[in-house]
Amino acid sequence: MNSIILDELYKNLGKYITSDKMCKKLGISRIAIWNRIKNLQKLGYKIEGKRSVGYILKEEAKDILIPYEIRRRLNTEIFGRRIEYFRLTSSTMDEAEYLIEKDENVDGAIVIAEEQTSGRGRQKRKWLSPQGENVYVSLIFKPKGMNVSDSIALMFAISIAIKEALSDFGVEDAKIKWPNDVMVNDKKIAGVLVETKSESGILSHAIIGFGINVNMEHMPDELKDKATSIKIETGIHVDRATLLSNILFYFENLIKMLDRDGKKAIFDLWRKYNNTLGRKVEVLSDKENFSGFAKDIDENGFLLVDIGGNIKKVITAESVRFVE
Repeated sequence: MNSIILDELYKNLGKYITSDKMCKKLGISRIAIWNRIKNLQKLGYKIEGKRSVGYILKEEAKDILIPYEIRRRLNTEIFGRRIEYFRLTSSTMDEAEYLIEKDENVDGAIVIAEEQTSGRGRQKRKWLSPQGENVYVSLIFKPKGMNVSDSIALMFAISIAIKEALSDFGVEDAKIKWPNDVMVNDKKIAGVLVETKSESGILSHAIIGFGINVNMEHMPDELKDKATSIKIETGIHVDRATLLSNILFYFENLIKMLDRDGKKAIFDLWRKYNNTLGRKVEVLSDKENFSGFAKDIDENGFLLVDIGGNIKKVITAESVRFVE
C-alpha cells in the first residue's frame, strides 16, 4: 500500500494531493494515511502535510534503498524484478539460499540488506557491514546449460559491472584484482563472492554476492590502508538505489554477451580492467605459498604465475598479494 501512496505522490511531485483523494484511492481512513506517511518520513522521504490541504512530496528520494526506489530505476528484463529486502540480516547469501530452497521461481531475484551481522567474502572472511551506508546484495541466477567450470566468468562479469557502475559516479580508476576484488589505488572498494550448486557438472544455480563501500566517510584504523569508498574517493554522497540498478543493468548485458560470445569475451574485458597482470604477486594457499609474476589468465580464468620461467596455474587461493 505504501507503493500506491508513493505512486500518487510522485505523480504530483512538488504539488499537494488531498487526503480525500488518497483515501478514495486506497480505501482507507485519513488516520491510516497519516500513519503510513509518518513511516515514509522515517525512511527519509521529504513529505509535508497541511491540514485541509493534503500532502506534498517536496523532492525525489535521495539514497533510500528500498524495493520501490530500486524498481523505479531498473532497466533490466530479469535481474532485480523480484526483490527481497531486509533492514537487518545475518547475510544476504544465507537469505538467498533459503529463498532457493522454498521457491523454484527465483531466477534473477536479488536479496538486499541495510545491515549484515555476518556478511562474508571468499574463504569465509567477514565483510564489514555497517547500517545504511553501503550496498549488500546477493543475486540468484539460474543459467541454462552452463558448465560449473565457467562459474568464474560470473565472478568476472559482476566485477566488471561494478567497475563500470563506479565510473558513473566519478570513480574512473577502479581496477579488478584477481579473482574477485574491485580496487582503487590498491584499496578495496568492493568484493564479490559466487557460490554455486551443480548437477553432473552443469550449474543448477549461482548466488552472486557483492558488497560495495559507498557512503562510508571513514574507515576503521585497521582498514585505512586497505579499503576505501565512493564517498572517500569523490566526496560525493551516492544514491545507492541508482548505483545498484546500474550494476544490474551492466551485469545483465554482460550475461547476454556471455551467452552470445562465450566466456572469452568476458575474460578479454577483465584483462582490460585488471590490476593484477604484470605485477609480482605472493600466492598463499592451504597447500603452498609462492611468489612470481602474474602473467595472464588461461582459458578457464585461472591465474598463470611465472616463477623463474616456469608457469604455475592458480585455481584458487586463500590470498593473492601484491609484492612491491
